[in-house]
Amino acid sequence: MLKKIKPFLVFLLPLFLKYIFLFITVGYKLLNYEDVFEDLIFCIIVYIALNTNVFKKQFYKNCILALYVFYFALEGASYMAVSSNFTSSFMYVLIESSKGELKEFVHSYNNMGIVVFIALMVVSFFLLKRNQEERKSAKVFLIGLTIILALTILLKFTGLIESNAYHNIVRGAYGYYDLQRDFKLNASIKKEDIELKNHNDVLVVVLGESTTSHHMGLYGYYRQNTPNLTAFKDSLFVYNNVISSDVFTLKAVPKMLTSLSNDSNIHDKTNIISIFSLAGYKTYWLSNQRPISYHDNAISKIAATADFFKFYNHKIDKNTSVLDEILLPKYDEILKEPGKKVIFIRLIGTHFDYFKRYPSTFNKYDIKTDSEKKKVKNQYDNAVLYNDFIVYSILKSLKKEQGKNALVYISDHGENVYDDGDFIGRNESNLKKNMFDIPFIVWTSKDFELPTDFEYVPNRKFMADHLYESLGHLFGVKYKNMDFSKSIFSNTFKERKRIVVTGKDYDTYFTTKHE
Repeated sequence: MLKKIKPFLVFLLPLFLKYIFLFITVGYKLLNYEDVFEDLIFCIIVYIALNTNVFKKQFYKNCILALYVFYFALEGASYMAVSSNFTSSFMYVLIESSKGELKEFVHSYNNMGIVVFIALMVVSFFLLKRNQEERKSAKVFLIGLTIILALTILLKFTGLIESNAYHNIVRGAYGYYDLQRDFKLNASIKKEDIELKNHNDVLVVVLGESTTSHHMGLYGYYRQNTPNLTAFKDSLFVYNNVISSDVFTLKAVPKMLTSLSNDSNIHDKTNIISIFSLAGYKTYWLSNQRPISYHDNAISKIAATADFFKFYNHKIDKNTSVLDEILLPKYDEILKEPGKKVIFIRLIGTHFDYFKRYPSTFNKYDIKTDSEKKKVKNQYDNAVLYNDFIVYSILKSLKKEQGKNALVYISDHGENVYDDGDFIGRNESNLKKNMFDIPFIVWTSKDFELPTDFEYVPNRKFMADHLYESLGHLFGVKYKNMDFSKSIFSNTFKERKRIVVTGKDYDTYFTTKHE
């Protein structure tokens, strides 16, 4: 029996090397049984392909064997470098990055453990190549092909294929191509079409995630889970009646950062980051969300127009445990750089799973309860508490810098946390008020040049799809297609019907039986 399975056990050498090195270098907590199961099925597929004459020529067999070993080398090195398997997000970064940035990335994550691991993988390739056997039976070929197809279908329909590196390479490359084809940004912006109304220095735009104002002490929530911002409230412009245009990030954020809005559906969207860049500001994008996924592709295309962009997270939002504080060191470093700048910071915020959004030191609200609903609410409120710390930390660093500076914090959309209905999250077929109500706060330094027509109306009815005009107006940068009467900060602001998902009027829909 051992003699029969010995060739297969030898064939598993790259898999064994991967997990041995991961246990030594990153520990077992990052790994899960789904990754192991997917890796094992992948091994079986390749083993059958090489041992049932699916590939007849030795050259093709060697190529498959090389790809097999490279697969585990790639996944293992990825885990050791960035604590994640190789996701489709990495393809976006690889395609968008310059040679210098790629060189910097390799240099940053190169270590002796990875070097030794790669060297052993190369050795394993030659060992496996030497142990290959010849099989020419047509019957075995058909059986092998059938098993390979069956296992591939199993990976697909169980969702295990999502952690396969080669699947993610293909999906990431296609997603990038699809993004370039379908989401068009205006490439004909001219510097002469931009007017500088004021001469400010630094603007920081913090984009939150899944945070509703209904769960913030700053906005009257019964728990004081925003102690930092609340204590600083007298120095802030706090807007109480701001809503998102949509309940999903994919739809909401592009409308916030481009000329696209619920009022218009133009083909070429003018991007606020490009406008700031052409106006003479160095632009930055720091994100704790992955660049490629169903929710993030279009946003990442906007991000890629920044002079500098960096993504700190490459896992699915639900699964990631990377805390937002990972952004702070680079942010502080950027603030110290000379010159005028605009910095966009995209948080993971209070995105589900809520308990993964904060460290144990922020577990203020007891989650030990028999009620699952109370437990989840407590977790969400803890996440809001940590989010308050992050936003204030960003603000505190900016306050230390001299100059005409400002900060804007807004969430992409809200969240229903068993507040209205027996569910958490967002759903276009079951809309709730908390899904739309979002925080919007602004801070400016004493010498910041506000617009001459600036007017602070805390309860102004505003929808975030006109953040594009509002940011330009606040910072004193006007592109020819901007209408500042759409800006929340203007004394010429024109109220409109806030039409949200499926044509519903927000201001009437939630005041009737739907409330």
